[in-house]
Amino acid sequence: MNKVIIECAELVDKYELNRDSILKQLQSMEIDKGIEDFIIAYNDDFRYTLIGEIKSKQVVLTNIEKAIAFEKMDNTNLYEFIKKGQGK
Repeated sequence: MNKVIIECAELVDKYELNRDSILKQLQSMEIDKGIEDFIIAYNDDFRYTLIGEIKSKQVVLTNIEKAIAFEKMDNTNLYEFIKKGQGK
């Protein structure tokens, strides 16, 4: 289990995210040697990205980014979306 430090607690409150869920997710992270920074999706809501750094056995959450645009689509819609984006 990793020790987790949240340096951006105000963002957790601002986005009304579940602090316990974030702690549990970060505590269970696999820490590979040589990795100093991380960017991962928040397990409970993929529109949020957790950003931080790893210092020895500590996982430090330094920032949370929220997606500015989100569009739900199935595979058919995704195909059309990509096709339009390529100018076809």
